[in-house]
Amino acid sequence: MKNTRLLLLVVGLLSACGHTENAKENATRPTNSLADSVAAPAPKPQNCQSIVAADKLGKSNVFHESAKPINVTLILDQDTSTTQAANGCYFDNMITVLATKKSGSRVFKRTLLKDDLLYFSKKDEAIEQAILQNVTYKPTFNGQKYITLSMRLINPGSRKTTDYTVFMNYFGEIVKVK
Repeated sequence: MKNTRLLLLVVGLLSACGHTENAKENATRPTNSLADSVAAPAPKPQNCQSIVAADKLGKSNVFHESAKPINVTLILDQDTSTTQAANGCYFDNMITVLATKKSGSRVFKRTLLKDDLLYFSKKDEAIEQAILQNVTYKPTFNGQKYITLSMRLINPGSRKTTDYTVFMNYFGEIVKVK
């Protein structure tokens, strides 16, 4: 009786493994459908400009306060998305916020885009037409468990700047935007 149960268990496991292998093979096989053959051609790359100087992109800025047990590193990088303006095309930027404890262990890492501000603002047009120019850490000089960042957006057509203050908790979530 035990041998029969063991044999059925082994056969069941082997057949289950065979089904998952077949499913993996079928999932990786390309399908020839009409939609694939009528796919639109890729858009042509445009000659876009950058608002931020090349020497400032990818540079780490480290901030720490004596009242807080963390260090904050801000890294401004160029995003793959672009914004069209009256005088040309401009690359958008993104900021990577890395918070670490004084010991070096990571608290959180978060990449912020200008689009993250859309959830907290009533003026969507101003944010959509602007480009992230700079982000700075604003010290709070207290033991509160939040990080304050100042995000500066610039409209490439009019060169008008708009500043937003972003409050983030220690989980990397945006709590409030002013």
